Parts: sequence; C-alpha cells; structure tokens
Amino acid sequence: MRALRSMGNSVADLLARDCEPSAEVVAVAAQWFVRLQEADVSEQERAQCRQWRQADATHDLAWRRLETLWRNFDDLEGKAAEPAQAAMANLAAQKRGKRRVKRTLGAAICCAGVAVLLSEVMHLHLLADHHTGLAQREIVTLADGSELTLDARTAVDVRYSSTERRIVLRDGQILAQVNHDRDNRPFIIQTEQGTATALGTRYTVSLLGNKTQVSVIESNVRACPQSKLPPACADLKRGQSATLSADTVSRMETSGYSDPASWAQGYLALDNQPLSRVLYVLKAYHMGVMWYDERKLEGIRVSGVIPIDDSGQALNILGRTLPIEVRQYMPWAVTITKKE
Repeated sequence: MRALRSMGNSVADLLARDCEPSAEVVAVAAQWFVRLQEADVSEQERAQCRQWRQADATHDLAWRRLETLWRNFDDLEGKAAEPAQAAMANLAAQKRGKRRVKRTLGAAICCAGVAVLLSEVMHLHLLADHHTGLAQREIVTLADGSELTLDARTAVDVRYSSTERRIVLRDGQILAQVNHDRDNRPFIIQTEQGTATALGTRYTVSLLGNKTQVSVIESNVRACPQSKLPPACADLKRGQSATLSADTVSRMETSGYSDPASWAQGYLALDNQPLSRVLYVLKAYHMGVMWYDERKLEGIRVSGVIPIDDSGQALNILGRTLPIEVRQYMPWAVTITKKE
C-alpha cells in the first residue's frame, strides 16, 4: 500500500506531462487486470503487479484507466449489459473448463479495454467540464439558458466570460440551442480547426478526425478556420453545411443527413451519407472494437433511417441492405468489410 501511495503523480499530472501509455503498456495492464480478477491469483502475483505499476508512471495510468472501464461495465443496465451477460452464459455452456472460460472472457475484455483506453476518449473526457460515455447522450443547460446536447463519447469545456460565450468541443459532436444574451455576447463553438459562431439559434458541430463539420438547422452560423489568413469566413444559412480544416472553410452540397440533429433523438436520418461516416458515429455506441478499412468502403453510401442506441441492430440493418459483410468474432469484436 505504501508503494502505491508513493507513486506520486495523479492522473491529471500525468496528462499534463503528455505521459501517455503505449499500446504495449496497455496490453500488459489488461493482462494483469484480468489475471487479478481470478480466484486463484497468488499474493506473489499481486506483488509483481504492484511492482510493475510502480516501475513507470504510464503503467499506473493504464491500470487506473482499466479500473474506470471495469466500473463502467458494472454500471451497465438493460440492453447495454446483454452482450456481456450473453458472452458469459455462452462460455459457461461450452463446458470447456473453468480456466478456459476465464481465458476466453479475459481476451475479450482485453480487446475491448485496449481499444477504449488507447482512444482520445479517456484522456480528453476525464478532464472536460462535461462529457458523455459509451452510448450516452446528455443535455446540458448553460448559465444563460442555452442548451447543449452532447452525443455519445463527447467532451466539451464551457468558457463563459463578460465578453463572450465560448464552448470548446474536444471530442464528439454537439447540438446547440442558443438563447439570446442580454449582454449581446457572441456564442462561439471552438474546435482545433476553427470556430462556429451563432448568428441565430440552432446548429450542430461535429469532429470528424482532423476536420470539423458545421450544419445549420435554424437561422445562421459564421464558420471560420483557425488560420487568420484568407480565405475569409463563410456565413451559412438554414439547411447549409460546411467543413472546417485549419486553413479553409469548404461549403458542402449536402451534409449527408436529411436531419443533422436526428442523432439527438436516437437515430440517424441519412441522405447519401458515406458508410464510413455512419460507422464513425456508431462506434460511439458500440461496446467494444469495430474494425473497418475506410478506404475499402469508399463509394458505399447510405440513405434511410438507422437506429443508433442499439449498435448491433444498426449493423444488422446495414449488413442486410448494403454490399458489406458484418462479422462478429467475440462479444465485443466486429469487422465490417466490402463484399467481393
């Protein structure tokens, strides 16, 4: 216990120093974590694990994140818990022996854990003012009465001052319903690529890798790139969308949605949307690993209505209607490939 206390740095300290665990460290942490859940673990093994955690700050950070992930599994309710329950019931029914069951279940947990822990979700979200987890949406009412709807795995910081109302979108996507401000402070949503300033009331801002998509639902929005050099900002009207990079604003003929805010109601209303973009959204609702090659899925587009609260149902619909194969290898491991 004394050795653990002497580790010193908190998670926040480690993050501030950009002390991120490597893939190899996360994999070892997952193996240790699964082993220590077993009933026959020895005190010697527990001591070895403590020594491994103490050996490097990144080891302990990876371990702590796994503990957070494990608590999230314990908190699951309803349909979200069904994959885990079904997996354990299925493994037990196979009658392959106690150790084989644990090993197989542990492998599944490791895969899911590594995928989640290596994502930006863990380090961006834990320190954000507001954040959502897997398959979770949340409505945040701000001090001026404006509302933000956060999609799953979204993180934002709220920076209100006497001169502006600024929202920093760290990850995911948000729907903003903006109230008039009696002090006439502008309402600004900021990402790494630029800003989207409300000239009206309702719009969405989504992070897509190294780009930002802005879609206007009501009134007008001014989208500006991070760079101060030309081209100038773009004023978007109702029904218009644009993509921001660090240097440019590109107007889009279509956002790919018949309703850009449909995700806030638990579904996607799609209008010729690239499949890779749909899968990107579904990953925030899928408990585990979703593998696909974006380049090989290029050219496949989706139109229609897809539910997102049940990622399995959504993938089944996509698999039945598109030239793709959806394969499930473990309770949490799914691959999507283009049919040859």
